[in-house]
Amino acid sequence: LWDPKTMEHKGTLTGHSSSVSSVAYSPDASTIVSGSWDTTVRLWDAMTMEAKGILTGHSGGVNSVAWSPDGEFITTAGYDETIRLWSKSG
Repeated sequence: LWDPKTMEHKGTLTGHSSSVSSVAYSPDASTIVSGSWDTTVRLWDAMTMEAKGILTGHSGGVNSVAWSPDGEFITTAGYDETIRLWSKSG
C-alpha cells in the first residue's frame, strides 16, 4: 500500500499463494478485498493491514472483485466462468 500524497510505502498485504489480479476498497475505506489466481478472495483491514477472512468457492482464478455501493456485498468473477455474490455480514 502506498500513500498517494507522499508516495511513501505503507505496507504489503501477503497471504495469496499466486498472482493477485484484482483489488478494491470498500465504500467506507475500512476493508480491502483482493482476488487471486489461487482461487481465493481475501479481506483485509485497511488500517492495520491484517487479514480479516478468506472466501473460497471459485474453482479457477479470480479475475475481478467489486463492492456494492452500500458496502454490504462483494461480487467476484472467476476463470471458472462464474460470478459470485458474497455478503459481508455472513
